[in-house]
Amino acid sequence: NIYEAQSYRHVIGVPLIEAAGDEEVRTETPFFVLRTMRTGEFSAFASGVYLDRVAIDRPHHVRLRERVVVCDSSRIDTLLAIPL
Repeated sequence: NIYEAQSYRHVIGVPLIEAAGDEEVRTETPFFVLRTMRTGEFSAFASGVYLDRVAIDRPHHVRLRERVVVCDSSRIDTLLAIPL
């Protein structure tokens, strides 16, 4: 497929800690993606939340165990070429 050059601005909100234990933290983080075309026209591309499970292996060492993306809308651009 050939499509017009575009750029995306990914805005991520402040994570809400839903549960915290000694070995894992669960968070919910809102996101918003803005798409800008080369002409300067822009539009909302996607919004929703990340549901993350973060592993705590030892003090000051964490890693992302799981990320589930939940979009606010079920309508997704069928030519989506980049991950959310």
